[in-house]
Amino acid sequence: MLPRTQHPDNLHFRPGAAPRENFVVDRNAFVVDVESYDRTRSMLYALGAKSVANKMMANVDLIVHGGGKAPAKAIAKYPKGRFIRAQEVLPLFHQEVPDFAAYVRALQGHGFTVRNPSDEGDPSLDFFTVPLLEGSIHASLLEYLKTSDFVRAFAHAQSFPIDTREESYLEFEVPGGRGITWYIRWLSDAWARVSAQRGEGDYPLEIKGPQLMAIAPIFWTESAGLWFNEYPHVDSVDGLFIQAGVDARTGMVHGAAISRVWT
Repeated sequence: MLPRTQHPDNLHFRPGAAPRENFVVDRNAFVVDVESYDRTRSMLYALGAKSVANKMMANVDLIVHGGGKAPAKAIAKYPKGRFIRAQEVLPLFHQEVPDFAAYVRALQGHGFTVRNPSDEGDPSLDFFTVPLLEGSIHASLLEYLKTSDFVRAFAHAQSFPIDTREESYLEFEVPGGRGITWYIRWLSDAWARVSAQRGEGDYPLEIKGPQLMAIAPIFWTESAGLWFNEYPHVDSVDGLFIQAGVDARTGMVHGAAISRVWT
């Protein structure tokens, strides 16, 4: 059985919601008593928050809280703050960020660099949408590899002979008639090594891979991913991290490929 993750539908878009103001942008948020802090944090940053923390900080002006009413300690600490129930963030996120591509672009638009932090350069990104083939997200991702101009242009002949091989990798002949074979490895969390970072120095703001992908149940009914590598091992010099899911609104498969970069 190829790896995939099925997601519940409780976070999916619900039609009929009235337009909302973006009450997050340029705010410093304190988040308390929410179901998933990582998911809420990632949503808030994509919506334009300047900072997000689950501890009380001096500069907070937005308090996002679970439950029916705000905690008394937060009210006392932030008497002039704006208090928002956590349930209000999700419909705003759906309004502003309709899919995974929009999510990545929103983070980039608010100053984040999305990349594999172990890389040495700036990655290439490709956002794609393909039909759900044969009811299989894996067949759909293979179709993306077979038909993508981005993939065809990215793949190249190996520079050195293949001397090591991991059993988890499968051969894939790159379309285009050039006789190039690369290698794929199926994963449920292919973007686990990707992160979003804002700022430099010793303490940059970072959204790590699992935190970045905590939003998957918002967009997708199920998701899967793969590594597409020049060589059949995890330390392949060139490759793509590809993550996608079945869109809860359209039934199409959408996602993104991001390159690993060595300079």
